[in-house]
This record gives sequence, structure tokens and C-alpha cells, in this order.
Amino acid sequence: MSRNKVTKLLVALCATSLLLAGTAGSALAATATPSNGTIKTEGPCDKKLSTVPATGIIVGATPSLDLKDQADALLTAAKVFNKKYNGIGGHCFDVKWCDTKFDPNVGADCARKVAASNDIATLSDTDGGPGEADIISITKDAGIPRVGVSPGTGELGASNSYIIGAGGAGTTFMMVPPLTKDGFKKIYMIGVDSPQIDALKGIMGTMAKAYGAEIVGLSKVTAGTTDYQQFVLAAQDAGADSVILPLGDNEANQVLQAAQQLGSKLEFSVSLGTFGREDIKKLGSFAKQMHFNAEIPPATASTKTWPVLKNITADLASDGSKENQKERLKTSPVRSWIALWHLKTIMENSGSDLNNMTRESVTAAMNAATDVDTFGLIPPWTPNKPSNILGGVFSRVSNPWYYNVTWNGKDFVIAKDRMNVENELNGVTKYDQPTTS
Repeated sequence: MSRNKVTKLLVALCATSLLLAGTAGSALAATATPSNGTIKTEGPCDKKLSTVPATGIIVGATPSLDLKDQADALLTAAKVFNKKYNGIGGHCFDVKWCDTKFDPNVGADCARKVAASNDIATLSDTDGGPGEADIISITKDAGIPRVGVSPGTGELGASNSYIIGAGGAGTTFMMVPPLTKDGFKKIYMIGVDSPQIDALKGIMGTMAKAYGAEIVGLSKVTAGTTDYQQFVLAAQDAGADSVILPLGDNEANQVLQAAQQLGSKLEFSVSLGTFGREDIKKLGSFAKQMHFNAEIPPATASTKTWPVLKNITADLASDGSKENQKERLKTSPVRSWIALWHLKTIMENSGSDLNNMTRESVTAAMNAATDVDTFGLIPPWTPNKPSNILGGVFSRVSNPWYYNVTWNGKDFVIAKDRMNVENELNGVTKYDQPTTS
């Protein structure tokens, strides 16, 4: 498939699956925090020093997409970092949220406000809607580094994107390997009704073939659909043993509920970002038939393996909001905390003047940083490391690793081996695992 065709496909794909970051800084030295360890309490930031202004450009509550919990988590985490973790080298975070409302004009206005402000970066940006191209263009022209952006298609290749995964596109592609690795051979696809979905079926089919599996059929969910049982029945009639759901969150949930009502034995592969632990428990025993993937582990994963999750879940729950309490916490709010951590630790170890942080100094520090310790949640991270995934369409995906997660009836179970989106897309099914420290 040509790069142009792949790009067009990913434009539609990312929108679908979402509805599912002057003076040159030195290379980042090893941090004092041990890998996988808890973050040390450093005390409050110094309000007499200059602040660290930044904004999260994040869509809030809309019928299409609702990431208010992610925005709330960003604001809450900034307050906690100021109170407990000394901000950035004593400088207090001054973090704001601009709600794009999933409206292209509002999204562009958010980007223009950031460009006209004294913000040194954006944090945990997520929109993926019709205004994405303007947001990318405006922030790039203003030289704004976007730290921890959850990428839509354009951000996968934008030079000012500093991301920890391949966004909605990567999550969608990684729906195939959890099934094929578990021995499922007849995979059905229930996806959005768009001209690109057939091409996506071809890519997924190539991945499945590497495991001796195949895509046995495709159902397209049209706008306004009310009968979701028809899709489950179509998968069963096709002889499928499993299903992938490149759909928006609401439609994916409707399909799952239909399958549960029918007592279907099909296995389903979905994005972990849609579900907190409480969401899964509500599905009862049916949840055992689900396979999940994400760039980071569930918020309720083992604190023996990832002790820092104790800090993160407590920090995000400190505002008292229901959505960011531990049992309901999803991966997107956790990414907001990680974005703040990355900006903090990279700047503190950059050698740049923290009394005069600018967009240029942050960009230089992000570009120079290597092997950033993220407590083992992701492998040591080099933000500016380019990739050649799909001929460079995913050039900003410096971390290609995804977790393979299932549910045992009581809690999430994380497979020992992680999945690599670059290798899987190239038909490589066996590969070395990442170092974690």
C-alpha cells in the first residue's frame, strides 16, 4: 500500500478509534528515582519563583468523545506536583485546560490562545477531531512542544509531538495480536462505515496471516444504528471465533452489550482506554471474553510490579472526583500525570536554566533527552527517537510497545510479553522484549 493511501486510511482510523513538547539542553542523565519505584515527596514548590505555564488542549464532554476525566486529572496532578513534588526544580506549574468541544473552530481557537500566551508547552493534548490539522499547524508555527500528546494521525508525524504510543491508530492495529497470540484463527471485524474500512481490513488481515489466522468478514456500523445484535449474529454466521472492534467507544460498548445479551461465546479485542476496573466488573463473567491493549498498564495493576501506581492513583483521586477514583480510573487520566512527570524530570536533568524556561529550551531538552525513566510503565523513553513504522507515517512513535491484557473475573491480568506495533505491522511475530530499566 502506498504511503499516500496509508495516510488517508489513518486519518479516518484515528478519528474512529478516538471516538474509542534557545539554549541546547544536555542529554538527560539518569534520574535519582529508581526504575519502577515510587516518586519521592519533595515538598511544595516556591511561589516566589517564576511559574511554569502550560495548557492541555483536550476535548471535554461531548456526544462524540468525552475526555473530561483526562483534563481534570491534568489539573489535579499539577496541583499535587506543586504541593508534593516541588513543581519543576522549585518552580510551580501553572496549568490550564482549553476544551476543544470536538469543534474545529474551538480547537483552532484553543491553539491560537496557547500560541499567543506565555505557555512553554502543552500537556496531554487530545482532540483527534475535525480541528486536529489546525491545532497541529498553529502549535508547530508557534514552536510549542506538545508533551504527552495522545496523537491523531497528523501528530504521529508532527515534529513538535512527544508521544508515548501510537494513539488510536496503534491501539486499533494492536487489536489483532491479543487474539492471534491466544490461538484464535477466525477473526471478524465490526467497524465504522467508511470508505477506508476495507483497506483497514486488508492491513489487519496481513497481520492475522502471519499467525496463520484470517479475517473472515466485516460488518460496517452505519450512523443511527440501533440494532447491534445483527453484527454479533453476522460474526457467528461467518464462523468467527473472535471479533475486533475498530469503533467509537459508544458503539463498541453497544456491540459488547448485544453480545452479552445473546450469550455469545465470541472473544472481543478492544482498547483498554475505554474501560476502568469498575466498568469491567459490571460486565460480569462476559468480561472474561475480552482482550485489551494499551501503551501503559491499567491503573489498578500490581503495585508490586509498578509501585508508582500507588502515587498516581492517590494523586489523581485527591480532588474527590468520581471519575478519577482508583476503581473507575482509566489509562487516559494516568497519561496526564505521566506528561507532567516527563516535563518535570526532563527539564530538571536538562542542564538548562530553569529560571528562564521557554518553548525553545523545552524543545531542546525534549530533543536531547534519552532513556527517560518512567517507573517501568513504559520502557526507557527517548522522546525524539524516530521510527519508520509504515514508511515513516508513524515517525514520532518513539515507544512502539503495548500491553496485552485480559480479565480473570476479578481483576486485569497482564501478559508477560508486550506487543510491538512496528514488528506486528511488518508481519514479525517473534521479537526481543524491551528492557525496562
